[in-house]
Amino acid sequence: MIARLWRSLAGWGINVAIALTALRVNLMRSILTTLGVMIGVFSVILAVAIGAGAQVSVTESIGALGANMAIVVPEPDSDGPRRTTDRGRLTERDIKAIAKQVPGITATAPQLRTRVQLVAAGRNTTTEVIGATPDYAIVSNVNTDEGRFIEQGDANASSRIAVLGQTVATRLFGSYDPVGETVRINRVPFRIVGLLESKGSSFGNDNDDLVIVPLGTLRQRLLDTPAQGPDDIHIAFVGFDDEPSLIAGQNEIKKILRDRYRVAKGKINPFTVRTTTEIAEVTGEATQIFQALLVAIASISLLVGGIGIMNIMLVSVTERTREIGLRMALGAKRADIRNQFLVEAAVLCVIGGGVGLALAKVAALAFVAYADFPAPIGFGVAVGAILFSAVIGLAFGGWPAIRASRLSPIEALRSE
Repeated sequence: MIARLWRSLAGWGINVAIALTALRVNLMRSILTTLGVMIGVFSVILAVAIGAGAQVSVTESIGALGANMAIVVPEPDSDGPRRTTDRGRLTERDIKAIAKQVPGITATAPQLRTRVQLVAAGRNTTTEVIGATPDYAIVSNVNTDEGRFIEQGDANASSRIAVLGQTVATRLFGSYDPVGETVRINRVPFRIVGLLESKGSSFGNDNDDLVIVPLGTLRQRLLDTPAQGPDDIHIAFVGFDDEPSLIAGQNEIKKILRDRYRVAKGKINPFTVRTTTEIAEVTGEATQIFQALLVAIASISLLVGGIGIMNIMLVSVTERTREIGLRMALGAKRADIRNQFLVEAAVLCVIGGGVGLALAKVAALAFVAYADFPAPIGFGVAVGAILFSAVIGLAFGGWPAIRASRLSPIEALRSE
């Protein structure tokens, strides 16, 4: 048994050696032939990597928002029985009622948001400012790298204090520690009390490009367009203990808000309640469709490469007809001839696949370095690419190999 296996491996090794010799004889033709497979493998691997990177980016985006969180906005729910363009309302009183009546809530974070201009140290920048309460740090999993976050005393007094994101701090102060410095937000001076830990970028969004101030301060001093009421808000984050509490809490929040705003049965909700779980599922499905589309398009180039392999192998069979006849005359079996050309096609594709894999790895590194977009190529993907390249060679080299094995030895020897 072992001896038979050894002879089989030795035979395949000889076929590989013959294949490499044949490829070296026609080096330029071999290189041009592998280009199709190389481009195909490169395209497919890069498409898979970009799709995987999109999923990673989505996960990071959801993580940046916070886990087990419901997001409430005063916008009509598009899932309702009819659509409307009327904007709803959401107030701090609504959020307090939700916090009292819904079980499993860890914290709530009502917010106002607007775009502002910041000036400090002779520099200026434009960013989003968030008016928040101290519980914003709990719900959104926010920590400070330097200084402190907003405290209840700041919120009660509507103090002119600010916590900067890393991107904003770098634009205004460079590498200098901004804590204790003054920044003018829409010409209003604010004292910087904290610097947020970096959350990086995800899905094209810079999570560090923001400023956080007390909710009352933003309402009184920075809001260009006044809210409908004295305690109206733009959005609220509601944190829960765990996912089961989140799922049950979402329905409870909808029920409470429908009751508070007297929404009749069958009417669309003038608010929208989404959970981080829903957002992750929807965006995950979208990225999977996006990845499948990319792979399908990239596979066309791999198909073209396979056709090129079949074409060149048919040419090779025609050119080496006398060689095939001579080998048969010396005792080679039809299976030996078939295996020789199958191995040659597979080796040609594996070489092209290996080069395509290397190029895809370089492109993935470039994505990370210059676009700040993850494009992971796992070990399984790399091995799969090489094996798939071999399968392409065997599939498209099959017909030329069978054709070579069916040649008549006498007719082959007569060939010029």
